[in-house]
Amino acid sequence: MRPREDHLRLVIDTIPTMVWSLTPDGTIDFVNQRWLEYSGLSLEEALANSISILHPDDVQRVVGKWTSIMAAGVPFEEEMRLRRADGVYRWFLVRTVALRDENGRILKWYGTSTDVDDHKHAENALRESGVQLQALTRRLVELQESERKHLARELHDRIGPTLTALSINLKLIEDALPPAPRQALAGTLGDSARQVHEATAAMRDVMGELRPHELDQYGLQPALSRYAEQFSARLGIAVTVRTEGPYERAAPEVEIALFRIAQEALNNVAKHARAKRIAIALRCLASEYAMSVTDDGIGLPASGEGAERPRAALGMVTMRERAQALGGSLVIEPAPGGGTCVAVRVPR
Repeated sequence: MRPREDHLRLVIDTIPTMVWSLTPDGTIDFVNQRWLEYSGLSLEEALANSISILHPDDVQRVVGKWTSIMAAGVPFEEEMRLRRADGVYRWFLVRTVALRDENGRILKWYGTSTDVDDHKHAENALRESGVQLQALTRRLVELQESERKHLARELHDRIGPTLTALSINLKLIEDALPPAPRQALAGTLGDSARQVHEATAAMRDVMGELRPHELDQYGLQPALSRYAEQFSARLGIAVTVRTEGPYERAAPEVEIALFRIAQEALNNVAKHARAKRIAIALRCLASEYAMSVTDDGIGLPASGEGAERPRAALGMVTMRERAQALGGSLVIEPAPGGGTCVAVRVPR
């Protein structure tokens, strides 16, 4: 038995993790060599006060949880900072489980401490990078919307009056012509008037794409309804916009993000879905705004299917980035009965 005990002790002292055991009442009665080497304590010091290496800011949390776990007799798992022999604190994942007899009584607690400090710092760095990326994305969206608004205003203030003046001038020229020249130029004057009218309509469409007037004046639901009318008239796809329950206006950045997501979703449907109907639903919940865009088209393509997939995927990425920039989420999934549903949620 002695060689076996020596071998077991050698294994416990050599394994690359800190190991210990406690009596049923939680009194520590064993620590392995790794524990002693890391802490710099003697065996007597470790057994007398093992909690001394726990970071002061973690003591209340860890002891409170351990006390409740020990009373319940269930496994314990928690991350905490433990002081190294040189005074540096590192993060450890601490796990403890109970050894029971045939009657279920706890005979011993066995635990391990695994160093996760590098992983913890990498997680924090990744989280910080995500926050920074979200802030940059939001700033980029703000700049894009500012530029869109500026361009829409320039079109309205500069091109709009010019087209109006051209229309008036054509009418004045027509009225000033004698009957014979007016008759001879009727086709040309009519065609010119139609072109001015079409240019005016096209300018308004572009302005609507850049920055819908209804969005700033009346809010998301009227802006989407107006855009849906234009979309249906242009492409022949029926689009309905409905509000489920009471709806309150969101902050401008939320409304513009939801509008752009709906806009991109409709464009994707027009390009790829072969749909006949689209339904846009808006909901104002206690802590978030929710919107869904559902079509009855051919649904999501299989991986690698279709030459149009890369462009559709880019649109999906753009929509998801807009939602994430506001701390929200976007899911694209098959719709019940066929087609695709784009569902987005953003905090209020």
